[in-house]
Amino acid sequence: MDIAGLIGSAFADGQVLTVPWGIDYFSVVVGVLTGALFACDRKLDIIGTVVLGLLTGYGGGIIRDVLLQDKGVYFTSHPDLILLCIVLCAFVFYFRGLFKHLDATVFFADALSVGLFALAGASKAYACGEGFVLTVVLGAITAVGGGAVRDICVGETPGIFQQSNFYAVAGLGGALLFTVLAYLGSPLVVAGIACVLAVVLLRYWSVYFDWKTRDEADLTPHVTRGLGSLKRLVSGVFLHGGDRISVRRQRKRSRARKGDREGEGRR
Repeated sequence: MDIAGLIGSAFADGQVLTVPWGIDYFSVVVGVLTGALFACDRKLDIIGTVVLGLLTGYGGGIIRDVLLQDKGVYFTSHPDLILLCIVLCAFVFYFRGLFKHLDATVFFADALSVGLFALAGASKAYACGEGFVLTVVLGAITAVGGGAVRDICVGETPGIFQQSNFYAVAGLGGALLFTVLAYLGSPLVVAGIACVLAVVLLRYWSVYFDWKTRDEADLTPHVTRGLGSLKRLVSGVFLHGGDRISVRRQRKRSRARKGDREGEGRR
């Protein structure tokens, strides 16, 4: 097939978005890389590094595939990728010093990986006909599920549940955008590109502008004050507001009369 035919087939209307295997592999490899670096920071051994790397790269997809039930499990479908990821984890463990000066590159790759995971989860759920809500939810789970499982395995509260720059929010936003565009009839390739771009931009903007999710938000005082004001308003208007208005008018009249009398006395 020539290039024009390939592009035309990619933008044709269809119910399934086929992500090229290279992009698919890239998202998993980057997830495994970040998981292995996380394990090295926590001083885990080689086994812990490999396991944590695989959980980070595959965790979200495994949860998604289990929830979809009998729609195929990505982890067991690509044994060659598993071997590649194990080798990568071992490389990170024994040559971790090479990654100390690549923070910006790793951050970009991680943000891109989250976007690709969100796309993979949402597109597979959409292809399986799971409906609007589950498509968004499964896309978000695929995007951040591996990181949550990784944190749980080392006894930490998952970062997506704590105050932080947009991570889960970015994955959720990308999955939502893909689902909306897909249900509006947009070509799935366009929806997929928009999903990945939205995740990456949200991730970068949240860090640049220091946007963070809140870890405490109690609306009770505001609601209580609002209800109190509403109660006083209703009480004044419908219960004895008329009596108060009459009393005020009578007071004004009495003051006016008293003023007139004082004026006549002076004369």
